[in-house]
Amino acid sequence: MDPKEKSISLDEFIFRKLQPIRILKGYLVGELELTDGEDVHMSRQDFDNIVSTLDIFLEEYDRVSAFRGRKAIGQSEKKTSFLDASKPQAIKQIA
Repeated sequence: MDPKEKSISLDEFIFRKLQPIRILKGYLVGELELTDGEDVHMSRQDFDNIVSTLDIFLEEYDRVSAFRGRKAIGQSEKKTSFLDASKPQAIKQIA
């Protein structure tokens, strides 16, 4: 591991990955508060951005959980290293 890379805890990693979901939740709550009646209207672009945000989160979760699934089954002995999120690759598989 490069000495310049700062390792972070699992809790901090999860906290960082949940930030876009928290922002999304705040946006949706604001839209609900501004809406009168039963129907909520939003632009197609806003809806597409919501789906994209959820996709990114789910892809990150699947990548981390796939490692845990392999470890539980005993298919892989690799370790997960959670590195500084400012680096291009936040999760790195090490042999």
